[in-house]
Amino acid sequence: MELMTRSTSVNDWYGSLMSTLRKDEREENFLQFFKSCKSDEERIKCLLDLPAIHDIISVCSKYKPKSAEESFILRVQGNTFFQKHQNKKALDCYNQSVLSAPYTGETTELALALANRSAVLLHMKYYQLCLVDISFALGIGYPGDLNYKLYERKGKCLYQLYNFPEAIKAFEEAKLNVSNSKLDREKITNLINSYDEQIDQSNRFKSSPSIVGGMVNRNHGPIPILSGERNMQIPCASETVKIQYSEFSGRGLRAVSDIQVGEVLIVEKPYVSTVLPNYNKSHCQHCCNRVISSVPCKHCSGVVYCSIQCQEESWNLYHYAECSYLDLINESDIQLGHLALRMVLKAGYKVLEKCTEMTQKVISKSPDSLGCDENGVYHSDDYNAIYNLVTHTENRSVKGLMKKSLGAIFLLKCIEQSAFFESDVCQSDLAFVGGHILHQMQMLPCNAHEVSELFYKQGYLAESFTQEIGSAIYATLSLINHSCDPSVTRHSYGNICVVRAIRNIPKGKEILDNYGVLYPLTSCPSRRTKLNKQYFFICNCLACQDDWPLYLDIPYDAPVYKCEKCLGPVFVPNDGQVSSSKCSACHHVQDLTKKMYLMARSDEVYKEAMQTVLTGGNLDEAKLVLEKHLRLMDKLICRPWRDYNDCQEALKQCYAVNASCHSIG
Repeated sequence: MELMTRSTSVNDWYGSLMSTLRKDEREENFLQFFKSCKSDEERIKCLLDLPAIHDIISVCSKYKPKSAEESFILRVQGNTFFQKHQNKKALDCYNQSVLSAPYTGETTELALALANRSAVLLHMKYYQLCLVDISFALGIGYPGDLNYKLYERKGKCLYQLYNFPEAIKAFEEAKLNVSNSKLDREKITNLINSYDEQIDQSNRFKSSPSIVGGMVNRNHGPIPILSGERNMQIPCASETVKIQYSEFSGRGLRAVSDIQVGEVLIVEKPYVSTVLPNYNKSHCQHCCNRVISSVPCKHCSGVVYCSIQCQEESWNLYHYAECSYLDLINESDIQLGHLALRMVLKAGYKVLEKCTEMTQKVISKSPDSLGCDENGVYHSDDYNAIYNLVTHTENRSVKGLMKKSLGAIFLLKCIEQSAFFESDVCQSDLAFVGGHILHQMQMLPCNAHEVSELFYKQGYLAESFTQEIGSAIYATLSLINHSCDPSVTRHSYGNICVVRAIRNIPKGKEILDNYGVLYPLTSCPSRRTKLNKQYFFICNCLACQDDWPLYLDIPYDAPVYKCEKCLGPVFVPNDGQVSSSKCSACHHVQDLTKKMYLMARSDEVYKEAMQTVLTGGNLDEAKLVLEKHLRLMDKLICRPWRDYNDCQEALKQCYAVNASCHSIG
């Protein structure tokens, strides 16, 4: 339902509030009082106690409702495209028809839209998705006299999936149901004969249940498994990493043993995720997978799901409370506010209370165990783990905190009348929940990660690009500290994040991610300014300490080798006498012949692999070559070195194609 509402701009709210306080000559006193608040709950209470705040921030439901009429029109449009064999356009119309159709009531629009969509899915060879729609339609009132069509379609799908016994059952059901149709006797007889032929055809083959055909609602390959054994302290991570605290950088992850390029270190589901508004109708609202054949929300027409399971989980965890206000939330300028709201909704009131109690008791514990449960385990799905990530409240201005508090109150008002609050809501309840929303709104800018998708043009690497399609919060990923020359790379499989090593990481060394600024692309001063503004630290990674050059200035003509004694730089002598090369750091004399030979052999194969990546060849084979070459370079070559950067980027491309990947031609 769409109704008029006041501004959803934080800046407008702040301006209106300050103007009101100034008019009443209360601005200075209020700001001092707000500044004196010791907790987020106190900040929210401070604002809620102002009568003017409820006039300045008022909300009403705003969402796209269901419409049987709209669903019918879209279904007819889909039929027209289908008859013209324009299957992609037909599927788009049927998806919109399914989304708009009322979920319950007297109308059969949803069942009809699903049935029509199943027809185009069969023609597009999306057999598994076709079967899902058939089952869905039969379960929600598809007209009985037309059931034979769906059973026939089901049989054809199962036949194509080599499940011949089930295909025979479906054709038998079609025979039974066609007798109840409104067709004349001749047509019924002809159909029964055709079903018998298809049954005979199915009986000629043996079923092959190991063969899986068709497609499902995802656009990525199998989710990788962790390298080595699972970590007992961090279940989503490999045993090769551990949480370790340092006075300089706080909590982080370190290598327990030597880690090689290509090892999978973390496979983590987020605590919650959100899809950016532009992708609400193309990606699952719950798991962020790209959707071919959408499952609708039961209440609104604004979001899609990849499955009934995601639809139900989303509703039970958070969508029940946000659904009627989703357009309003999306229109607001509260950065990551929607993600913060979902975190609190998923946790629930009782978990918020328990988390607050645990946080008050944990002061004396070791920083390494912060966010762990009573058994010392750090769970990705534990609100307590997320709650204990850094917020940098102490670094924020009064004005900044005030604006975030206003945003939290807006979000609080969106769920105030929902079932989140199990009984009558009092001011203290609102302040308590609002305090948690505010806490997460401060935490997320420093810890949230993007959910991304590769828009891939095969054979044209330069025209492929990675796009942010959502955001998520991961308890373990958020512990990894930054480097402008990171040792790991992240890729999204839906909203599941996979972290791999792209450098050899020796035992005891910290595992380092990148917070959006890489040294080859951004100058050191610019990187430090950006990082300090958002994350409140001055980067002191090796690339910043030594002010490594931008990409075009990175050396590429002759590599500098690592000293066999101190790992310092060993330059190839100008006279070509590599057998007596001297380290520039420790002056140790050594023979580079073997290292140069190994590099030359590996480089030859590497260049072939690079060409494969650039032209869209067998990327799985290229990946193995790139990993091997990168491991060797990491052992032998001092960075920065351009081939090293190129090899890393090509390897990341290979990983990205197997992760969430959308073909653009």
